[in-house]
Amino acid sequence: MSEDAALQAKIERQDEIINGLENVLKLNEQELANAEEMIKVYETITEFSRKEMISLKDSIEAREATSTLSSVELKKAFTRIAELEAANQELRARQSEFKTTAAE
Repeated sequence: MSEDAALQAKIERQDEIINGLENVLKLNEQELANAEEMIKVYETITEFSRKEMISLKDSIEAREATSTLSSVELKKAFTRIAELEAANQELRARQSEFKTTAAE
């Protein structure tokens, strides 16, 4: 093999190596782009989950407040019912007294 042919073979081999490395670089760049896109998707999912958790927390707090309010209102209602029943009983007693007095 002549020196020119050996040099040409060496150049071709180096070109193949360079082309191979360029292909590897392109694949690495694509892999990096894919990884960046995956990170953005995960960030979107994380943000959505965070907002959902905040929403759920707010809903739970609202339910607890409503439950507490309902409990207070329910106690007030039962107290008022008891007061009204006592007042009715007193009115019935007065009515009975009035009937007894009127009958005499």
